Formats: sequence, C-alpha cells, structure tokens
Amino acid sequence: MAPQSTLQNPVYTGNSAIAASRTPMTITFAPWMVESAHKYLKAANILYRADPNLLHIASVNAALGLEILLKSFIANITKNEGKVHEKYRPNKDALKASHAILKEKGEVGDRLDSHDLLLLFYAVPEEVRKAVNLHRFEISIRTCRHVFAGSRYEYEAESPTGFCDTAIQALNILVPNTVHYYKQHGCTDSWIISYPNVP
Repeated sequence: MAPQSTLQNPVYTGNSAIAASRTPMTITFAPWMVESAHKYLKAANILYRADPNLLHIASVNAALGLEILLKSFIANITKNEGKVHEKYRPNKDALKASHAILKEKGEVGDRLDSHDLLLLFYAVPEEVRKAVNLHRFEISIRTCRHVFAGSRYEYEAESPTGFCDTAIQALNILVPNTVHYYKQHGCTDSWIISYPNVP
C-alpha cells in the first residue's frame, strides 16, 4: 500500500508555524522523486562551486530538479507501490486545472506544457504549497519557469544569453523543506529518514 498520511496538524519549517488545512487531505508520498530532485541539486551545486562559468549547466540541472520536486507533490504511483524503484506519473487532472487557471490569467497558450514550472506550481494544492513554504517561491519559479525546456541548448537562437542561480537557491531550501514535510507526516522511506546524511 502507498505510504499516505492525512494533513491535519500545522507543519513547522524553521521558526514559523504554517496553518493546516481545515479539511484533512490525503498525502501520497513520492520519496524517490524527492531523492532524484536532491541529486540534481547536488550536481548543480557541485558544478557552480567548481566553476562559476558553469552556471548555465548548473541552472538547467537545478531547474530539472525543481520540476521533479514540483511533480512529486502531484504524483500518482503507477508501479512498484511501496517498494524500491516505485514509479510515478503526474496527476493529469491537477495539470489541467492549473493550465485552466493560468490560461484564464493569460499566462499560457492552448498547449499544456508539463515542463512549465509555474504550471506545476499551481498544480500543487495550496495547503501543501504553504506547508513546505513553496508559496514564498512563486516569483523565483516565474523567473526560471522555462529554464529546463528553453535553455538546455545554449547554442540555439531562442536560448537566453544570461543565467542566474534562482533555481539553485530555491531548490536548496525546498528539498530540505519537503523532506521535513514528509517526516512530519510519517513517511518511512529510508532515504527520507536518513536525510541529510545521504549520498
């Protein structure tokens, strides 16, 4: 059976208490996705610290990690439930609802882009965004919403000419917050429990 919990109590991140949802919500954990996001973040940090000229490559890695982390909050388990190498797929209804919200605001076209970090941000339930302090990163996510899909090939004409470490900085905070959230809600995955003492 999939590891699940019901969100009822406040989640504490740092020194602030985040108010819980009035309606309990079932949480499906996707720990392998969180671990994967951590690995892309680790690669981004190593690259950027080793050589600031690698900021472009580091930013693309961090943006991919951010995409995976955001998708982890709307993941449905598709295979190997509760086992090693659990498989996931994003909740299509959440993506469609998010797309509709952004389309109404004039921020997206007709095509649903599942690599758009802003679309993924709005697909995450609001109470979860607040619980992991994700809501504080909306501006950062807007800044790098197309970095992975639009910047991975720097030699293409459409690729930006400058890069920033926004995705790296956001992920440096959001991965630990997410792990904390998982621990608070009873996730028993060994990687989650061992964090931050993980490879």
